[in-house]
Amino acid sequence: MPEFSVRRNLTLRVLCAIAFLTLTACGGGGGGNDAVEDTELQPPAPSYAPGDDLDSSDGNTPASGSGESENPLNPGEYAQLTSCTPFTGNNEAPFKVLFANLDSAPFFNEIVQDAVTNQFRALTPFSEFQSQFAFYEIDLQGFSALGCSHKDKGGFSCDTEQVHRAILEQCASDDIHGTLKVVIGESDYGASGGEIIYVASDRDWLNIETTLHQLRNIIIHEIGHNFGLADLYDSPISKDGISAEGWPSKLSREWANLDGPGCSKWCNSFKPASEYVQSANATCPTLTDRESCTSYNRTTDGTCETDENGNYSCCGWSEDTVDDYFGSQCTPAWGSENIGQDCLQGTGCYYGGAHGNNSWRPVKTWEDSIMYGAGHSQSFDAVSEQALREAIRCCGTSDDSTESCAVFRADYNTFLLDYQPFKNRLGSCGTF
Repeated sequence: MPEFSVRRNLTLRVLCAIAFLTLTACGGGGGGNDAVEDTELQPPAPSYAPGDDLDSSDGNTPASGSGESENPLNPGEYAQLTSCTPFTGNNEAPFKVLFANLDSAPFFNEIVQDAVTNQFRALTPFSEFQSQFAFYEIDLQGFSALGCSHKDKGGFSCDTEQVHRAILEQCASDDIHGTLKVVIGESDYGASGGEIIYVASDRDWLNIETTLHQLRNIIIHEIGHNFGLADLYDSPISKDGISAEGWPSKLSREWANLDGPGCSKWCNSFKPASEYVQSANATCPTLTDRESCTSYNRTTDGTCETDENGNYSCCGWSEDTVDDYFGSQCTPAWGSENIGQDCLQGTGCYYGGAHGNNSWRPVKTWEDSIMYGAGHSQSFDAVSEQALREAIRCCGTSDDSTESCAVFRADYNTFLLDYQPFKNRLGSCGTF
């Protein structure tokens, strides 16, 4: 299998604003005898891609590569919380995860316990680094006072600076940005990643079994964003046939679990576009005009049809872009065919990722990765897992000063500064 390598373009600066990274993964089986079946999962939470002109998770729209100095953290420099005691873990642990209970959120204690026990301590690779994480709890009061608001399509977010001030009143810190923060509050179903992660405990969930079912692996999914992983799922397929652009390709392909055609980060080779013939939408690149493209495998109202496996079989049309793999303005709306060859175990190279069709992802379906369908999957895919392991090792262990981590740290600092506008610091990686 190919050796995983996080490749970064050190000169590229993407001048884009990003709305918040919001989980669309449905929940998955909660604990207990009354656990809900997967077929009863709620619909995906809302998904916001860059350029939607929606508020980010902190109420602002951060631009990449702006507003931060480029003084890198030194190995072994970790954020400190000097006036709080972890409820589990050591206060000297490199990664500090703070759970904030906003206005006595429903089932807060159970959600936190599930996150620690069944996610951080049970899922690879986090389970391999248990001593590197410490967990804290605090109470926050005043939804409106903290600049919080409910999102129209579910979930909520607050004003980052106001939340930071409220946290610092209870937990003094030398680097609040270096702390991983999860605010749990009452709202319609939704979760979002960012400098602060927001998780909604839905008012309509009447028992803990349903709550944990719907929120299965959601917190670790959002934490995955902080560690440099992108969403692998799509946004709803447009009925007008216009391609879902999602994140700009130059942005999305910098994330560790997305790539360009062929997925050279985790595959050694790939088949050419002329051999993309297996899936139901393989005809798409041969269609040369908009009408034939946007009507292919769609119902009269524009709904995208699916194949026998539930995969989208229609096409998407781009007015001004010729795809760099298919060489066509007409492309599959979402890819289910693997072009990757000799890939990291269990992975491949599938068209689409980060809410649109500009990138290539390592897995095919919801069940294949927590970064695709948190509630439907019980593990990270091999590409995401290996990327997480390297980030934890080189940003939060005694290895962070080794020669083997030197290149990773340099590249990752560039990634945090230029392509990860939500999170400036992770363990000993990042800049002040």
